[in-house]
Amino acid sequence: MWNNIFIGCLLILITTFLHGLTTRYTMYLAIKYTESSKKRFKIAKEYLVSITVLIIFFTIIIESIVWALGYMVLGAIEKFEPAFYFSLVTFTTLGYGDITLGENYRLLASFEAANGIIIFGWSTAIVIAVVQKVYLQKYSKKD
Repeated sequence: MWNNIFIGCLLILITTFLHGLTTRYTMYLAIKYTESSKKRFKIAKEYLVSITVLIIFFTIIIESIVWALGYMVLGAIEKFEPAFYFSLVTFTTLGYGDITLGENYRLLASFEAANGIIIFGWSTAIVIAVVQKVYLQKYSKKD
């Protein structure tokens, strides 16, 4: 049990670090492309929000792969495709139940689901922050 708790915390730490990098990069893009005085650097607001969502989506895919690799290293799931599928279903808290872990690793799946809930809330906050930066900037400037 303690081994699973340690591994779960380690994987949560890795995914949190990756999401922190994503937050930094997406906010950098939002600031760069909304505050640039040069017209050639300005992009449509909708594109910037769409790019932000795609960056977050791909980050979540990478985070799910991190968990999948963890399951493979532990021997909980042998092949990548089922490990990735299980990880993505667990990370999103969808939980179909068609692939399950053995009794020794069930706690680890619970940690991944908790990690996913936190990451998806954080992802929503990133999108809201970018939308506020992109769409509300002109209203916050004093004329």
